[in-house]
Amino acid sequence: MIIDVIIAWLHAFDVWVESIIWILISWVTALGPVGVFFGVMIETFIAPIPSPLVPMAAGFILTFELTPLESIFVILFSVMLVGALAATIGSFFGYGIAYFGGYPIIERYGKYLGTSIEEIEYMRKNMEASSRDEIYLFTARAVPIIPLSVVSLLYGALRADAKRFAFFTFLGALPRYLILGLLGWVIGVGWQNLAEMIDLFETLILVLLIVFLVVFILYRIIIRRRARRAKAAVAEDKAESNPEAIDRGEGRQQLPDEVQSKRSLGSPVVGGLLGALPHDP
Repeated sequence: MIIDVIIAWLHAFDVWVESIIWILISWVTALGPVGVFFGVMIETFIAPIPSPLVPMAAGFILTFELTPLESIFVILFSVMLVGALAATIGSFFGYGIAYFGGYPIIERYGKYLGTSIEEIEYMRKNMEASSRDEIYLFTARAVPIIPLSVVSLLYGALRADAKRFAFFTFLGALPRYLILGLLGWVIGVGWQNLAEMIDLFETLILVLLIVFLVVFILYRIIIRRRARRAKAAVAEDKAESNPEAIDRGEGRQQLPDEVQSKRSLGSPVVGGLLGALPHDP
């Protein structure tokens, strides 16, 4: 029963995506550059729509029966320039969601995700102080098989400077839409098959990024738990080595709550763990 419902839902979702795709293509056919603008902007923040679809369709449809010189001019203006502008504006949808929603989520669930606001701020300051992240952003926008929405969410979560984000998004989108427009023009009627192939690689990269993110979060969680346990064990070992200070009440506030609760219950410290940790003289 549940499997049938899931299959029916997936089928309905696929029909919905297909209907949007044909609407976007009809916009390109009927409206020209205006259709390219709104089509690219929509596919930028609706992830299931293949991002190469509109520029490649425009590269074929808008250059149909034109001379090579006219076709190149149309691609440069109606596909590359218009597409880059639309992608830049559309990218602020995901950027804004992550910018305003990322910090509250991290504040509430950061301990479960293996990160914190302090670490995000540290990464953001390093990003602002270096030009490498601008190169990364430009490259991520320029390569057609890298998902646009993931990049926008990442830079929004890091609260990257909006002006720099917009500038390098636009610069990187220029070669991206130029390449896709030229491919649509050169391939001709087979542009849709190539667009689906590029989208397949884009989906594969998205899946790999999600897997990497999950593995990274799990790794951070494990490392943090081990560090807390080691720190608690060291603090309790120090307390055991100087019981007179504990009897006088000295240093009790320096012990972590976890250690104080263990001491109050009389629980022993694991000897093997303490033996592996360095002790201060």
